[in-house]
Amino acid sequence: MATQIVISSALLNDGLDKIKILVAKHGQVVVSVESAFIGKWGMARLWRSWMSSTAQYMAMRGAVMPLLVKPNGDWYGERQYNKNDAHECFTFHWLGADANGNRYSWAKQSHDGLVAAPKGHRFMAMMRHQEYMIERGIKYMNPRASEFQKLMLKSEGQL
Repeated sequence: MATQIVISSALLNDGLDKIKILVAKHGQVVVSVESAFIGKWGMARLWRSWMSSTAQYMAMRGAVMPLLVKPNGDWYGERQYNKNDAHECFTFHWLGADANGNRYSWAKQSHDGLVAAPKGHRFMAMMRHQEYMIERGIKYMNPRASEFQKLMLKSEGQL
């Protein structure tokens, strides 16, 4: 099983420690290195942009959220649906959860109790949400120089 470790200058020692653990566990490991630079539009940033467009679409159609939910389940007040609501909703819907029921995160590495979704899961979530937006006529941006666009071209054998 391949393990992807993202290392930056600030986290160099943590990354090397993880590699040491893998070597101790398996005896030998193959390490390949590539630039992690993804340009201005990484998948998480593009996802947040799409959540803003999706939230505007849903709010214009009357979607609201409760201010408070009473113990009997009734709502106390309401507010407009926003981009954070869309992020929580669609992240759980498209990325899902791990075996323990913890929602996958858009973070590239697990930290602070978050479970990082594998890159393939994040890519498929983007594909599914793009289809969702197209079907509903939601305006969205899809920059040519984005991580998502590069993965699309790679999946189509054009890169």
